[in-house]
Amino acid sequence: MTLHEAFTSEITENLKKLSFQLKSETTAAGGRRKSRAKGQSVEFSDFRNYVTGDSIKNIDWKSYGRLDKLFIKLFSEERQANVNIIIDTSGSMGFGGKRLQTTLLSACLCYIFMLNMDRVNIYAPGTTPLLNLTSPNMIGRVVDYLEKIEFSGSKSLFEDIRALNLRQGSCIFISDFFTNDNKRELFKLLAYKRQKLCALTLLDKTDIDPEAAEDATLQDCETNAQMPVIPDKTALKRYKQALDEHLADIANAAKKAQGRFYLADTDTNVVKILRELVG
Repeated sequence: MTLHEAFTSEITENLKKLSFQLKSETTAAGGRRKSRAKGQSVEFSDFRNYVTGDSIKNIDWKSYGRLDKLFIKLFSEERQANVNIIIDTSGSMGFGGKRLQTTLLSACLCYIFMLNMDRVNIYAPGTTPLLNLTSPNMIGRVVDYLEKIEFSGSKSLFEDIRALNLRQGSCIFISDFFTNDNKRELFKLLAYKRQKLCALTLLDKTDIDPEAAEDATLQDCETNAQMPVIPDKTALKRYKQALDEHLADIANAAKKAQGRFYLADTDTNVVKILRELVG
């Protein structure tokens, strides 16, 4: 199935019902995220005493009539969040159902944020970033972009991230993190680049629960290294222990970077994943 086929009108209708609540850095453009700054939006915030130089347009004349004292109306300024979606394009992310689930999740996240009037930027190492997405009407362009991504990129996520000119804001990093990168150093780099991290860790069903089979030769998608295996119960137990340690490492590194960790798989409906992610 292609991304164009998977991103249905039924999904978009469900996405319209979701409200994304990530705490994020904001820009000065007009969006739907509330700032502590006081501006000129339509939502009333507070009063303060009038001082010489204030615009008479903001005087609350009703209060003056009751109290014979001048007060200025203050309003909550709404700001536009900057959201960066980073897609791991290394070889293992093209395995099984991860390619389609990754691109579908990215399209859905982008659509939700654009509905919220946020500014979305998509970074997929090996391709030119897709920047300044602000309107749901741009979703066709987003799907076209995501459909063309090739998952055969660099072996080092750290080097990929270091090369990106990320804009300050919230960062959703979609990856299986099956590289030799030090996760703490990787997420520390994102914090240095002023990102509020959500490490969305995506695994295929065979990543989670490989079945016992005949003797085989495995090939690492990232390094192309090969290794003969005898998938008996002992080997499967060791694998699952290693996977648990891998996931714990990601979760701990995200916590150290004051970010979030979320585990998803390719068999779960994307709308269900998003409901849990934004809840």
